[in-house]
Amino acid sequence: MVVCMLELTRADLRGLVDEKVSALSSSAEAEALLVELERLKRHVEVATARLVDRVALNGWFQVDGCVSTVSWLRTRVNWSAAEAKRVVRVADFVRHYPQVADQMSEGVLASGPVTRLAGLHANKRVTAQLPEFVDQLVEYAQALPCDDFSQLASRWEQLADADGAHRSHDQVHDDRDATVTAAGTATYVDARLGNAQGALITEVFEKYVQAELSRDLAERDALGLSPTSLARTSKQRRADALYAVFASAAGQFAPAPEPLVNIVIDQCTYERTLTAMETGSRLGSLIEPGENVLDTRCETTAGVMLDPVDVVATSLVAHVRRVVIDSAGVPVGLGRRSRLFTGSTRAAVLLRRRRCIWPGCNVLTCDVDHRVPWADGGDTDVGNADPLCRRHNRLKVHGYITHYDTTTRTTHVTTPTGRTLTPT
Repeated sequence: MVVCMLELTRADLRGLVDEKVSALSSSAEAEALLVELERLKRHVEVATARLVDRVALNGWFQVDGCVSTVSWLRTRVNWSAAEAKRVVRVADFVRHYPQVADQMSEGVLASGPVTRLAGLHANKRVTAQLPEFVDQLVEYAQALPCDDFSQLASRWEQLADADGAHRSHDQVHDDRDATVTAAGTATYVDARLGNAQGALITEVFEKYVQAELSRDLAERDALGLSPTSLARTSKQRRADALYAVFASAAGQFAPAPEPLVNIVIDQCTYERTLTAMETGSRLGSLIEPGENVLDTRCETTAGVMLDPVDVVATSLVAHVRRVVIDSAGVPVGLGRRSRLFTGSTRAAVLLRRRRCIWPGCNVLTCDVDHRVPWADGGDTDVGNADPLCRRHNRLKVHGYITHYDTTTRTTHVTTPTGRTLTPT
């Protein structure tokens, strides 16, 4: 009887959705329908997780030769092993944190952040610490874009299990490798290094990619071509940039640009790590209950997580630029008032966030823009600035407004009609 009811409901729902999609006549209608379908999907995912949890607890998966809930799911609904394992992790998380499942079922939490939280719960080295932070993490899961929350979750995981993360960084470094292989008409470059070395490589590579783009833009402008008429694709520029790195080392090109890798580490993390290094003791948790995850950082400005031991060791022998950050996460006390963001003022803005702040944009090469326009009395200071790619910076003149949320340390964009561009 239950199966028949579900089949009837599914048929009715399928027909209704098809009808709604066919009747769409505007972007606003499409967005509204997408949001409703997403909320329905979240409810179904929670119901599925609860079902899977009951199957696991009751041993109902032990039929037709299935030896685990994962194999049962793969047999019954033809999921990949990765998807089946993901759902089993979410099911276990839902059982331990039903309040989070309820929020997802109500549509206020997306699948991506819940999957990331389930991954934290499945990590036995931090499972016991998660209850102290889960409410804070769920709050940020609701407020932050999915990619930003995933980075925040990784930050918490590394700080909560600092010793395990340190040994993991060491293992990757010990297993580092790089190969250059010619096969037929192509040459393949493959490498695996730790984040400490990777941060420098990334910085140098991005500078060369930007140089290749600047070359294409200059050629386009000199020829008077349309804005989209560039000589090379982005893939070709990346490949040429990699070649230019090696050519510079061989003396065929100009010397390499001097790299500058900005590393952000908070005072508590620095002091706790330094103390452990001085005493030769095991690196314990670097974040305590009650501390805000947003205030604890050990990463590059591009968001690459670094081993605190590597960072502290580097700081003892390398040149260090001290930056003071206020309680809202804004660097303060750098630079002086001017029309443009340059020098230390520009660097301070990019310490807070390196990529474009526009929702859905992940461009790394950005201008630093006034949040309150200069023409409207906005100051050229770090607290009134955001990184924006050139495309989205130009949209500011069409009535789009940005404003900073001191709670989540993120910048929101408001359309000319007053609607805030935030995902459901």
